[in-house]
Amino acid sequence: MTYGFAYGPGGKKLVGRELVLAISTGGPEDSYHAGGYNNFSMDELLKPFQQTALMTGMTYLRPFVFHGLAVVAEAAMEASIATLLAHIQDPELNPLIKKARMDKLLENDAELAARVSA
Repeated sequence: MTYGFAYGPGGKKLVGRELVLAISTGGPEDSYHAGGYNNFSMDELLKPFQQTALMTGMTYLRPFVFHGLAVVAEAAMEASIATLLAHIQDPELNPLIKKARMDKLLENDAELAARVSA
């Protein structure tokens, strides 16, 4: 993430790449919201990463978050591996791909387009 590599003059090496974060938390999911134990949602806490992606020309993808690692059973932790793999292999993880699919659906279905725009 250095000047001249990721940003600034000549800093275009990350343009067009995707950034996806894989995160685990010790606390439960419900502790990540306004007024919760951690005071902020995961989306709020990850804003600096999203901004870094935007500033360097990357596409920020929805993060994978595994909550409650401090108290989860080992079987659930092992099962999270398959969930993580499914997450990062989802072609619609990229919002541009998902939007293109939705646009095509709307284009092909005038009735659906009328309902969405209403």
